[in-house]
Amino acid sequence: MNREVRLGSLEQLGQGLPQANIHDNHGRWKSLGDGKTAVVTGANTGLGFFASLGLAAAGAHVILACRNRLRAEKAMAAIGSRVPGANVEFMQFDADSLTSATALAAELRGRQLDILVANAGMIRTPLSREPGLLEYERTMTTNVIGHARLLGELAEKFRQGSLRLITLGSMSTLMLRTDPSNLKLETDYHPYRAYVQSKAVLQSLGIGLDHRLRQLQWPARSIAVHPGYSLSGLTPQIEGINEPDFAKRLTGQLQASFAQGKHEGSVAIVEAALTKGLDNCAPGIFFGPQLTAKGRISLARPANVTRSKVLQDAAWELFVQANGGLDPFAL
Repeated sequence: MNREVRLGSLEQLGQGLPQANIHDNHGRWKSLGDGKTAVVTGANTGLGFFASLGLAAAGAHVILACRNRLRAEKAMAAIGSRVPGANVEFMQFDADSLTSATALAAELRGRQLDILVANAGMIRTPLSREPGLLEYERTMTTNVIGHARLLGELAEKFRQGSLRLITLGSMSTLMLRTDPSNLKLETDYHPYRAYVQSKAVLQSLGIGLDHRLRQLQWPARSIAVHPGYSLSGLTPQIEGINEPDFAKRLTGQLQASFAQGKHEGSVAIVEAALTKGLDNCAPGIFFGPQLTAKGRISLARPANVTRSKVLQDAAWELFVQANGGLDPFAL
């Protein structure tokens, strides 16, 4: 291939197109995870669970990094019942805690690490502003700051090998403007704004890191993805993992023309983690559904603000703050 791919169909990568959901891609991803270790944060439910299921089915050793051990054990049992011989493990991780992020990094530092999925986060944001770490509000703390510390602590892994970091963005970043000068939301707090801005920062951080890795000539990649409009009400029932009530099922059906299940939205995560064609992609790529809210996974165009220097600088300042003023990826 003579040019680096930035946008469009994944067929450009020479691997064909992935199917619509995790289950139908087992053949596509078979053996691509063999010999690899993947860490998925927030893996006990939702997108994290289905991404873990897909990675385990591909042959990877999957570490479910979760806050609640009991829920993680239920998720591991569910994966084991669907993937005979699945190699899964639990590690403690609370995305709301720098101490927890540092402890997880200490456990991982001496282990093989090929894939890291920064998925854990808060969807149901507080109705009023709650204080978080580093003077940010709690949604930014949970969705970004804990992961930022984890990445900083594991920076040497990015230098040593072909680690793939997957950061979870959101289509909501296309729908509401992010204000890089008010990321702490000390004024104009709204729960939806808190969610959107946290996702914009994480998405921008992932895109910016990929460019830094290229400049540093380190072998790792950082891929931002978004799962479209993925609803539990359109997701298969799994005891202890996804048990939507009648109202959520009804809401899902009413929105089915422009929404999808989490077993579909998670395809972007696993595809970014395993595709063989990544070396053909330009830095700063973004995996997402072709129709934005749903559809086959493609190389999508992220919200302009997440590619802007002003937000990337602000996101990187937050990253450095989360790591005690240190920048292990300094240029």
